[in-house]
Amino acid sequence: MDVSVIVTSANTTSERRISYDWSISHFKTRLEQITGIPSSAQKLQLYVSEAEDPVIIVAPAGYSDNDANVGMFADRIVPYARLHVEDTRPPHVWENYTDVSEVDKFELSLEEYEKRTDTVLAWKKRNNLGRFGMSAERAKESKTVDSTGIQAGQRCLVSEPFERRGLVKFVGKVRDLPGNDLLWVGVEFDEPVGKNDGSIKGNRYFQSKPNHGSFLKADKVQVGDFPAIDEFLSEDEEL
Repeated sequence: MDVSVIVTSANTTSERRISYDWSISHFKTRLEQITGIPSSAQKLQLYVSEAEDPVIIVAPAGYSDNDANVGMFADRIVPYARLHVEDTRPPHVWENYTDVSEVDKFELSLEEYEKRTDTVLAWKKRNNLGRFGMSAERAKESKTVDSTGIQAGQRCLVSEPFERRGLVKFVGKVRDLPGNDLLWVGVEFDEPVGKNDGSIKGNRYFQSKPNHGSFLKADKVQVGDFPAIDEFLSEDEEL
């Protein structure tokens, strides 16, 4: 007959099935594999109830561990009783399974790690995730001015949120705007439809008439042959 018990020791806790047919010697051998405590140093204490004193499982007088079997204690080994295995050796010889300071560790340099193809880092690179990925909005924002060919002195058209024409006066980074790594285009509009005069927070980036200047992301600016607006011309004449 088999029965499930809870086996505990100083370092382990597990549920195990044991057989009444096992000899105590065989039983201790099995417990050594679970707890790491040598058979010769085991003291087996069976707790049917935590409120009661434990039953010590030891071969009766006239029996050895090889002759006595677990079934001799069948009246006390009830399902899910707790069997505690105590180590009778002096504490200084106990194995410390929680101290990993002496355990050989696998070490890998950052250079070697980055070369491997079976790592989380490699997976992120393949799938453009984390610092290797970029959302569509971020990709749009980070478009460099160099890739668009925008240069100071070019005429330009800004279509959003409404159509405006002007002159590119500045190309570069603006520390007073979000995204310090982005390149901004400073435009002086032909009409007073801007937000500033080419300065932000007291720092000047280009010279513009009041309310004619604005800073825009590169994807908002189209450069080309866009003549200055003459407000005295009719729409037909301008075209």
